[in-house]
Amino acid sequence: MSIFKFLGEVNEGLSTLAIQAEADIWTNPRTTLTQGRLFSEELATIVSKMEKVEPVYSIKPSERVHLLSRRNVISDELKDSFDWLRKNGNMAAHDLKPIQIDLALSAHRHIFTLALWYAEAYGPLEIELPDYLMPRPIKDEDIPKKDHSVDMGEQIEQLLSAQFESKILPTMNKQFQQLHESIAQIAEMNNRNKFEQTERAENPAADIQQTTSIEVLETGNQEKSDMEIGEYLSSKGHNILDKRASGGALWIVGGWELKEELFGLKVLGAFFKFAKNGSQSTKRSPAWFLLNKKPVSIPINNEDMNVSKEEIAASIEETIMPEVRISEDETRKVDTVESTETMEQDNTTIKTQNDVIDRIEIRKSFLNKELVFPASMAGMSMSELNLKGNQAILEYLFNELKVTMLQELPENLSLLQDNIPGVGPKSIERFVKQLEEAIAVEKKLIGSGKRKENAVIAYRELKKKLGRRPNYIELHEQGSIVSQEYRSLFDSYINFLFLANELDKEEASVAKRYLKWFQEVDNTILRKSYKMTLLLVMLERGSENWMEPITADEAVPFFYDFYMGDETRKSVDFSDSETQKLWDAPLDRTAQLISRMPMTHWSKSSNKQVIYSNDQFRVGFQIKEADRELVYKWTKEICEYRLLHYFERKSDS
Repeated sequence: MSIFKFLGEVNEGLSTLAIQAEADIWTNPRTTLTQGRLFSEELATIVSKMEKVEPVYSIKPSERVHLLSRRNVISDELKDSFDWLRKNGNMAAHDLKPIQIDLALSAHRHIFTLALWYAEAYGPLEIELPDYLMPRPIKDEDIPKKDHSVDMGEQIEQLLSAQFESKILPTMNKQFQQLHESIAQIAEMNNRNKFEQTERAENPAADIQQTTSIEVLETGNQEKSDMEIGEYLSSKGHNILDKRASGGALWIVGGWELKEELFGLKVLGAFFKFAKNGSQSTKRSPAWFLLNKKPVSIPINNEDMNVSKEEIAASIEETIMPEVRISEDETRKVDTVESTETMEQDNTTIKTQNDVIDRIEIRKSFLNKELVFPASMAGMSMSELNLKGNQAILEYLFNELKVTMLQELPENLSLLQDNIPGVGPKSIERFVKQLEEAIAVEKKLIGSGKRKENAVIAYRELKKKLGRRPNYIELHEQGSIVSQEYRSLFDSYINFLFLANELDKEEASVAKRYLKWFQEVDNTILRKSYKMTLLLVMLERGSENWMEPITADEAVPFFYDFYMGDETRKSVDFSDSETQKLWDAPLDRTAQLISRMPMTHWSKSSNKQVIYSNDQFRVGFQIKEADRELVYKWTKEICEYRLLHYFERKSDS
């Protein structure tokens, strides 16, 4: 019996692929690898559609897996299994060299890993999941003996029938469909001609008017009243790639400089989205694609084409947001192509463009060199630079020159030694050297791109506004960029505070000592909110007891009330076909859900930061007594933020 029998309870097609791959390990390892590739591609497609992250146009299997990873649907371990099956499956399909049995066994293990995850995450609660067992070699007695009495002609007939149904018949059906469409078009044209002839016979004046119109058109004095969107853009000199006939999109090759022209077409019902790295069709060149599925016509010389800058700005803002308004009655969410590194990450900083745009580098000179302070330091005060041993210089700057901010420093720092009594060249050089060290620390923090720089600017602006360091939820609710940037760019908000020197000595030690834990809580994938809810159950026991082991039965009361006591949380994560069964059986079945979903699933993917054994769930490391309060505080802060952000995101979608 196949180890993949359990998968049939979740998806019969995936189960068939997995069982076929397992059956061929010892007799045809090449088939196992190719079946494994098909299994991984089909599974990725199914999950992508279930999680509603599938783009509006086709993408490659590798890009789809990358998309799922970027959206935190799959972990790095699962991504490795997807990639392994795809690469080795391609190798088996195109390379003639012999395939070793050990590769087929590795493929079997990767298929099992993916199948087990899929059943755990998307299968029914009652499903029984097996432990992994290596398939045993097929013995002679296990191989059914061939019945040589079977007519060879019958076998050939079966093969030909299968070939006809799988290859020839679909092609014929497609050709017949195209022929039928052509006949329908010709019939429609004939009916239109008959109608026009009848109309002309009944109304000769109209015939004369029509003839006159045709003559004028032929002389070029009369233009068409509208044009199809692709034809219109092509007439404007744009490079157009129209893939709509084959189920793709209409692409306009070009960069962000086309925004005003394309966004101006929004008032006529044409919606475009920018892809920084385009697609295969555009050879990865920057391009725009049309979101509309229905044909769009553009009026020629229409007054509607006169669009104000305010309307274009509104179009830009609306197009950048994840939800794009298509019509008055329909709003649909359009995903940018993650796999081609489109604008999703870049757009997370759009919120701060108005604030950041005025920030430029600060340039000061000293002797024959120039000090260039990054734009992120423009709002920093002198007291934030931690300049030591420069008391006389700082007092002169504060008292005489009224310098409080970095950008208020004199343009030429060399002149300071002439104006400050008792301060010589060496003191000025030490002061300048500390400024250069501050610049180096800042550049290390913000890196070479703009995203980190904008995140640092947004944090410092909020800190200045509040008069203190913001907590995670305040950063999320009041910050000028999306809060996910901090865990995306710096692994966790706590690690950002550590790298930005925002922690005191004691806090920095705790942040460094428990770095992996804070990263795990801040980055663990939340397909549902159950992990954070389980952690919240533990945190509700207080700073002294939150790390004590907990069983599923002990977690049930709080866990159940957390969802059933709030309509939003209930509708988001406690109202599918499986969890609805828990509404009338809160204890036993909810404990089963907790044991299987957050406890088992999280312990497998946490790199031993949490452990589930002997029906007990616990944190997988020890905390020093002196660190207990701060680790508890930061853990609760991250947990509450992630729950808030999760339900906001799910409610919006």
